Amino acid sequence: MGKITRRVALGIAGLFGVGVVAYSGTLVACRFVPRKHPSFFALLDTVPGDETARRVGRAMVASGHAPSDLKELAAAISVRPHIRAALETDCPATRKRLVQDQCRADFSEGRMVSVEGWLLSQTEADLCAVAWLAEGRTA
Repeated sequence: MGKITRRVALGIAGLFGVGVVAYSGTLVACRFVPRKHPSFFALLDTVPGDETARRVGRAMVASGHAPSDLKELAAAISVRPHIRAALETDCPATRKRLVQDQCRADFSEGRMVSVEGWLLSQTEADLCAVAWLAEGRTA
C-alpha cells in the first residue's frame, strides 16, 4: 500500500500538466482584457443609443436643464457618489450597476427631471445630454 505504481505516478503527472496548461491559458486570455481605468465617456455604454435618448439629450441642453459645455456637464455628473465609484472600476457590468444605483438614488432623493414627456432621474437625463453633446451636436 505504500508503493506508488507507475500508473499512479503518470496520473499525478498528468493532472499536474493539465493544471499548468489551464493556468497558462488563463494568463494568455487575460492579456486581451483591458487594464486601464475607464474615462468618463465609458459611462456612455449605459446610455441607449436610440433616437429617444438623443431627443432627451437635445431637449435637456435646449431647455437649460443641462449645460451645453461637455466638460462642465461631465464634472457635474462625476461628483455623484455612485458615478465616482463607477469611474474607478474597469468592469463594465459593475459600472452599469453603479450608474443604475445612482439613478435609483436620484429618484429616492427627489432629483428628477421631466423632459419630452419622460420623468427621468437627473443622472439618466444628464447622461443622455452628455451622449448628445459627445456626438458633436449643439442645441
